[in-house]
Amino acid sequence: MLKKILMLILCIAVVFSTVACGNNGGQSDGGNEENPNRQITLRIESAAPLRYNYPALLNSEEEGSMLYNQALFSKKVVEGFKALYPNINLQFIEHGWGDALYQKQQLEIQAWVDGLGMSLDIMIGEPYMGFFAENGVFAELDASKFTHVIEGAYSDMKIDGKLYGVPMCTGIMGLQYNTQILAEVGIPEDEWVPQTWAELLENSKKVSEYAEKNGKEYSGIMMNNVAGMSCAFRALPFMRQAGGDIFDENGGLALNSEANKEAFTYLRSLAKYAYKEGLTTGSEDYLQSYFVTGHAAYMVEGQWSMATAPDHIKAANLPKKEANSTVNGNVYCGNVLFGITEGSKNKAAAEAFLEYLTSAEVQNWFYELDGRLPINKNVLSSAEIKEVYPNINPYIDALVAGGFEGGLSGFTTNATDIWNKWGSFFKDVLTTEKDISVLMTETHNYILDKMD
Repeated sequence: MLKKILMLILCIAVVFSTVACGNNGGQSDGGNEENPNRQITLRIESAAPLRYNYPALLNSEEEGSMLYNQALFSKKVVEGFKALYPNINLQFIEHGWGDALYQKQQLEIQAWVDGLGMSLDIMIGEPYMGFFAENGVFAELDASKFTHVIEGAYSDMKIDGKLYGVPMCTGIMGLQYNTQILAEVGIPEDEWVPQTWAELLENSKKVSEYAEKNGKEYSGIMMNNVAGMSCAFRALPFMRQAGGDIFDENGGLALNSEANKEAFTYLRSLAKYAYKEGLTTGSEDYLQSYFVTGHAAYMVEGQWSMATAPDHIKAANLPKKEANSTVNGNVYCGNVLFGITEGSKNKAAAEAFLEYLTSAEVQNWFYELDGRLPINKNVLSSAEIKEVYPNINPYIDALVAGGFEGGLSGFTTNATDIWNKWGSFFKDVLTTEKDISVLMTETHNYILDKMD
């Protein structure tokens, strides 16, 4: 349905511009510049840590808790922006995340195409935002106002050299490791950080064998088998390291490629040394809790849990497939993207908000209060940021070094069915001996059918 809607947008762009002008009482989109004192309310789709109910949370939550800090961040953003632009009010609207958000956005786009106007000035999202940008949903941004934003994090929002959105924050994958377990097992300190797939497998094997022999309750590695996109984000770096991905460079589905088969075969071998309860849980939070409480020596995960991790939990770059590999298979995860809707009547004000949101001042607040990676280059390269959460510094170094771009691919039709299928496929890869080629072909064909 969305494809039809978006194609219709492209076909009736000229007609729709007339409708939009009529809905705006004849006022041009440049009304903000013509009358800078005009009172404006920006309607912004938001997600944590931008909280619409931040005043209530500041009163109800314990000071220093996650929700309290997110509320405090929201308050700082609102008050700071108001000081710069007294005539612009910010209204945050939470439509959920994932499929729930996507379904709501389809309704918003449908109303816009039907000539009923666009109720949102700014949309938020992750996997589908590039698709929206490609199909005319977002207005072009002045790229010169966002040169301070790290490029790889918005690559999905850059179409034919034009910029259509920027992130508020981002995340990437890293290898976390438990120094206490590795020391107890007797692995030399200079081998704690594996540089290759083979070294990670060997260390995980040593830990699991030691644990079994000595009655320990830990295993070599904690692996994410949470159904859907969650496990896909953790599998994708291995797929990319092997030379694969979900889609090929031409946009065609490539799940059943030989490169991906190599990655899945390796992940199955790694799963033999995984913490068993971790392979059966349906919660990312449980996985992170299992890991920081000492149930595995290694875990491939984003940086968010490192802000509060104990000192014996460290982080490093992901291992490479082979020692001489030049491929950086990392993936942007938790890459919260914003785009200004083409139907917004307040584009200049909306762009000013995005410029403020990505500023050094706001990005410093964000990192200190929430722990997700900032996207402002000046903040990332500052000496001060290294003092905030030392355990996260390896992620910052990897983000600044770059060499990778883009996040997880988004499916625009039957997404729920497709990710459910992926979940069952990946579970079979990690926990059964079923033929991987057969599993890949079956899943590939299923997804192709659902994409039609």
